[in-house]
Amino acid sequence: MAKKTSKKVMRSRSKAKKMVPAMRYLRYELTNSESAGTETSHFIDIARDLSRTNRRLYRAGRDYHVKRITVVSKNTPNGENRISFSTIPHNWATAGAWSRGFKTWNLMNKEATHNLTNDISGTWSDFKVYMSNDHRASGNILTPLDNGGGAVTGGEWTYSVLISPDGTTADDTFSIHMLGDSVGSAGAWTSVGLVKSFGETRATVDTDQPNVPGVASDDPLLNVFDYGTTVDEVINRLEADNDNPPYAVADYPGADVNMPKPIVVQDTTLVDGKSTVGGFNAMLGLVEIESTSPIADDVYSVLVELAPGNYRGIKADVI
Repeated sequence: MAKKTSKKVMRSRSKAKKMVPAMRYLRYELTNSESAGTETSHFIDIARDLSRTNRRLYRAGRDYHVKRITVVSKNTPNGENRISFSTIPHNWATAGAWSRGFKTWNLMNKEATHNLTNDISGTWSDFKVYMSNDHRASGNILTPLDNGGGAVTGGEWTYSVLISPDGTTADDTFSIHMLGDSVGSAGAWTSVGLVKSFGETRATVDTDQPNVPGVASDDPLLNVFDYGTTVDEVINRLEADNDNPPYAVADYPGADVNMPKPIVVQDTTLVDGKSTVGGFNAMLGLVEIESTSPIADDVYSVLVELAPGNYRGIKADVI
C-alpha cells in the first residue's frame, strides 16, 4: 500500500515553491532626436524602478536578469532605424572595482559614526553608483509608465558620494561611476571612475615571463643534442612567444582608454514597427539605450521584462 503524504508535508512543499509576487514588467517611452537620423542616449536604472513599482527596496549591488525586451513604434519605417542595449561588462575586474568602492564607502561611514550611540543611517540606505559619467550628467533617465502614459511616483533614490580631505583644506565631495575616466583633480573631484581607480591601485603581472637569463639557445649542454639547427630554433621560439599576457597590462577594460563605454549586449532594428530582443544580465541594474530614427522626435515604447527569481520575486545575483 502506497504511503500517504501528510498534510503538513504538503503545506511545507507548497510554501517552498511559492514565489514572492513582484511586478516584473517595466515600460518606458524614449523620444529620439529632434534631428532625424541622429543617435540619442537614454538610461534605465532597474533597481530604482523595481523599488518604485513594487514599493520595497531592491538593492543596486546585484546582477539583474532581463528576460526579454520588446520595442514598439507607431510610425517608424523599416530600415534606417536602430536601437541597442548596453551594460557594464560583468567580469572579475568590474566586480572587484565595485567591491572596493563599496568597502571604501562603508569604511568612510563607519569612521565618521564610530563614536555615535547608535546607527543613524537611513532605513533604505544602499550603495548606488552611476554607470558612467555620461549617466551622471545625462537628463535622459527614463521612468516607468502605465498604459495611459502615467509615470510611477518616485521616492528618494540618491546615488552615493565619497568625501575626502585630500588636496583641500575643507572637504572634497564627489560622485562615483563604474566606467570611464575620472572627472576633476585632487581636491576638486566631480566623479571618480571605479574601474580606473581599481586598475591604478592594483599590483599586476610583470611582462616577459618567465625571465630567462642570457640566451638559452647558446647553452653548451643544450647544444650537445643539437645535431642540426632545429633545437636552437625551437628554443628561440619558446623564449620569444607568449611571454607577455594577451591583455593590456596597465589598461583595464572599462577604465579611461580601454573600452571606457558600456558594452552592447543586444542590437536590433524595428521591422513593421516592432522588434523583440533576448535576455541579458545588467550589472547593478543599469542599462544604456542608444537609438536612432529617420523621423524627428520619434517615440519608441520599450517594454523590459525581468526574469522571475528568489530575490523578492526577481532573478538578481549578488555581486
